[in-house]
Amino acid sequence: MHRLARWFFILCLIVTTTPLRAQPAGGWSVAEFLAQQPGPLKDLRSNGRSAAQIIEEQSSYYGVSPFLTLALLEATAGLLSNPTPPDTALSHPFGMHGPAGFAEQIEWANRELRAGLGPYQQPPTIRLRDGLTLTLSLDEPAEWIALKRFLAQERDSAEWLAAIKATHAALRTYFDGQLAPPATTAADVTGWLRAPWPLGTRVTHLAYFDHMYPMVDLGGDGNSEMIDYLGRRNVQYNSHDGHDYVFPDAPFATPILAAAAGTAYAFNEARGLGVVIVHPNGYETVYWHLSALDPIFSNGNGVRVTAGQQIGISGASGVSGTPHLHFEVRRWEGGIRKQVDPYGWHGPGPDPCPAYAGCAASTWLWHPDLIGMYDFTPPGYTPPPSDTTPPIGTMRVAPPADLLLAATFDGHPLQSVGQGLPQISGPLRFGPGRFGQALFSDNAEIAFPTTGNLEMTQGTISLWVEIPASYPANSLNRHYLFAASADPAGAPIYTGTLALRRDRLGPNGSAQWTFWTVGDASSGADLLSVPDTLTAGWHHFAVSWDATSGTKALYIDGTLVAERSNAALPILTGAQLQLGRFSSGGAAAGVWFDELAIFARPLTPAEIATLAAAPPLTPEPIVVTDRAIRIDTNAMDSNGGIAAVVLGINGELSDPLPYYDSYRWSLPPVEGEHVVEVRYLDRAGNTTVVSQTVALNLPPRVELRTEWTDHATARLSIHAIDRDPPIEMQFSATPVFDGSPWLPLLPEVGWRWDETELPRLFVRFRDATGLMSEPIEVAPRYQVFVPVVGR
Repeated sequence: MHRLARWFFILCLIVTTTPLRAQPAGGWSVAEFLAQQPGPLKDLRSNGRSAAQIIEEQSSYYGVSPFLTLALLEATAGLLSNPTPPDTALSHPFGMHGPAGFAEQIEWANRELRAGLGPYQQPPTIRLRDGLTLTLSLDEPAEWIALKRFLAQERDSAEWLAAIKATHAALRTYFDGQLAPPATTAADVTGWLRAPWPLGTRVTHLAYFDHMYPMVDLGGDGNSEMIDYLGRRNVQYNSHDGHDYVFPDAPFATPILAAAAGTAYAFNEARGLGVVIVHPNGYETVYWHLSALDPIFSNGNGVRVTAGQQIGISGASGVSGTPHLHFEVRRWEGGIRKQVDPYGWHGPGPDPCPAYAGCAASTWLWHPDLIGMYDFTPPGYTPPPSDTTPPIGTMRVAPPADLLLAATFDGHPLQSVGQGLPQISGPLRFGPGRFGQALFSDNAEIAFPTTGNLEMTQGTISLWVEIPASYPANSLNRHYLFAASADPAGAPIYTGTLALRRDRLGPNGSAQWTFWTVGDASSGADLLSVPDTLTAGWHHFAVSWDATSGTKALYIDGTLVAERSNAALPILTGAQLQLGRFSSGGAAAGVWFDELAIFARPLTPAEIATLAAAPPLTPEPIVVTDRAIRIDTNAMDSNGGIAAVVLGINGELSDPLPYYDSYRWSLPPVEGEHVVEVRYLDRAGNTTVVSQTVALNLPPRVELRTEWTDHATARLSIHAIDRDPPIEMQFSATPVFDGSPWLPLLPEVGWRWDETELPRLFVRFRDATGLMSEPIEVAPRYQVFVPVVGR
């Protein structure tokens, strides 16, 4: 047996005999483990978070055992045993081929490991840097398959085997060969608080409630002790009276929601913009450091809110440092308002917090519906496998390069092209649309992220709208089709705004359609308006703009109805494009929407006329002329996120991959139709499959042989094939074919050069669809003929 194969076989025997236990629960602490190791991780902080927090958060979010992450940190960088590792070990512990930064590497590793857990349709294969390809066995634990796949990235055979051996040694040394901490028994869970941000938002836990002394506003307690709800001491920060949450994808733009129903009061104090909600059960919740308050507070305080209603936007007001949400819970007892921890107390011994007059005994307050999401699973709780709902998924092969966002609203709001996820509040209503189904704008809210989906330098927004016979009444008589604003509460200027609305600001209060923009400076609004003469029914709207030239235009039903130069156009808008209202909490338009599309350039009038007759995406099969394709992937799951993605072409499936916004893939080198599919897997193993048919059209394939007949003449033998005949050919003495005629394909051609010419010849071919091959140089050098001399 080959030495490498024998070593691999022995390693397989070792790892498959390691017993597998359930996923981690609350009885084991990363922080306590790191505190006992000589390595630097117990003291490492990244953006205010400890290494233990980072590892635990990513382990919880992706459902990967922290044992795997910790063993890899030791195996690849020695971060558990070496007290003085090099800087690169901390910035790139898993390898320089990954992202830069400790936190970024931990997230990358957990994302890759989660995909590596499967499930698999066939035994997975790995390809090492030196070209060796190996097939892994499905008989070994899924964790070891994931580890082997992750360690195979950018390693040759010897490096990969050494890394596997080091990982196995770390698991035996630190965790007695176990792959995960043991689970504890389930506990009864009751609670009433909902998540104070939209479900599906990526969140990191920055700081915790201090059970030793949660009185940050009343001075210190004379010591530096900090103990969180699990009894951990190596977390931040001393005297903290709440929990701090960071939103890495949108730190200044994540909607902040009421955690429960009550009466809301807004404040602007030294701690920044904040909201306090008084709940009927004697509790209060507090939300600090907002970047903006919701317009519901524009008429004063004491506003009734429901659970999940938006109250503001995340930010850093009153904070010098990382933007975050400070979330705090208080309870009234005997006329005294006391601090409580919504996570309760799960540490050793009694809760130390009630020893202080300003602190009450804490219990778990998060709603049971949140179990399995983020860190809303109580310690000791083992959730049953109750998730049977598959994720929602879309995909698009080779979308147009200038198409940034496309949403069809066929039973769901998820875009088929674009980045991020729509923000949804309340149950959405769908019905018959202009193409397929449509979405109704009522009390429910939907907004798409602008990052990656809306370019304010120039662009076009296209939308189908069913106009009602009468609009729902509101105080301003304005009904917005869409709006993005950097300052939605900044009356009367609203800087950084782009919106399309129907209003009654025309002559004598008549109705009109207005393309409203406001620049980034307080320069006033730019209203491009036309009278509303539309009848009830479906109509197409489009707006286009170019901030460089200051032009903007409004189209209705494919016709240019208004345009302007030197317009006030924004470069920076808000983080969300609201659909059917100006801002969260604003009045709904009361119309049906279909086929939203956003482009990265101003479309021509002819292109907009085409959009007014058909959807922005062409029907299947999608014709591509390059084997290398981009697959735009979008998926969302109501119970925690996408665990893995499997790509397939013509029924041949890839191994599970981490979920990203898009993938590059390669079609087989065969002209004709191919079926491309994407399978989205959630954490419970539910699967959604979406597919599209692609027609691959390649240039003609050519075999060309050249035979010199004398010093200036060559005979070309040509064999060309293509699925779209007839094939034509074109000759030129230079790579530029200007003026050269297209000729019918001939099997043999003779070519003679003038004695004074450089003997060069280029030929190319095209099929009946006009697809051309690359030029082929026939005679790149002189042919020298030497006469035979008799002696």
